[in-house]
Amino acid sequence: MILHINTSREWRGGEQQLFYLAQGLASEKIPQGIVGIPGSPLEERCTTEGFEFFPLEMRGELDFAAIRGIRSLCKTKNISLIHTHTGHAHTLALLAKRKHLKIPLVVSRRVDFKPAKSFFSKWKYNHEAIDYYLPVSHKIRSIMMDAGISPEKLITVYSGIDLKRFSKLPSAESIREEFALPKKTTIIGNIAALVDHKDQETLIRSISKMKTQLPFQVLIVGEGKLEKRLKNLTKELNLEDKILFTGYRKDIPELLSLFDIFTLTSKEEGLGTSVLDAMAAGLPIVATKGGGIAEMLTHEKGAYLADVGDEEALANYYDDLVESETKQTLFGSFNKNSVKRFSYQNTVQKTKLIYFSLLGDSLYDKV
Repeated sequence: MILHINTSREWRGGEQQLFYLAQGLASEKIPQGIVGIPGSPLEERCTTEGFEFFPLEMRGELDFAAIRGIRSLCKTKNISLIHTHTGHAHTLALLAKRKHLKIPLVVSRRVDFKPAKSFFSKWKYNHEAIDYYLPVSHKIRSIMMDAGISPEKLITVYSGIDLKRFSKLPSAESIREEFALPKKTTIIGNIAALVDHKDQETLIRSISKMKTQLPFQVLIVGEGKLEKRLKNLTKELNLEDKILFTGYRKDIPELLSLFDIFTLTSKEEGLGTSVLDAMAAGLPIVATKGGGIAEMLTHEKGAYLADVGDEEALANYYDDLVESETKQTLFGSFNKNSVKRFSYQNTVQKTKLIYFSLLGDSLYDKV
């Protein structure tokens, strides 16, 4: 049995990727179980889908009760491989197995932060008990190599999405009415947590530098600790008539149907599956080159790509697309075709091959 471990209390891109992987493995009858936080969105969705879920409170990466719980699960459930999906899960699994269990350990890496240089960090990232890292972009792979991790242990496995989910988008009329958006207004949309590395501050400052006289509206979709600061900045720049904060939303396909242009201005980004969603929805994109974003997009064909923090370039790109519906259509069509290489089925198959390299035919053994 494969044991996935995820320590998040929220539902974000990493949890969606784990869920896609679990669905793909289940379709091939590969035994698996998922360790997660009790009462989390992940538990709710796993329960609904019928996946075996092991609720375990995990309070940080040095929670010794959680470490004992993981070790016990490995023994009682005859676990053949551990796959961790968060940074804290990486540590907990490593401590659970390092001297006690000869079980392969695979670690997904979704963030492009460079590992710290502390003794503990070096111990954690270079431990011989880790069989493979699966960075979700070549950018992350490069960062990890620079941190001293052996390239033989690094296999890039791109995140994937469910392309069928965006094959036919639902009507967005209810959202248009909710926010009183005129029909002849170009909608620029951003979907991301309101946190520092997503850098909506640069987005807002870029909007203030736009020169177009055509009507447009910006929707910032998400919640986070920087919400008050970003709203205050919007007020300071007199952009309250241009920028709307929607808060957290679940109706992503409807929002993508509403948007004319998608934007992501992150400083750092593992890959950015919201960009893949926008591509699948046939949207033109304006983004920064933060992290692995540029690996998904083609500059001046499906997207405009600016350096991180380059407000002037972003403003010019927004102006260009707002003023050209033809470009919006051409970029969107290019993206819709280009995104096919990022299906979650491809992600599942590559991950399965890595499992098979460690387990052989026992990958399919029942508990």
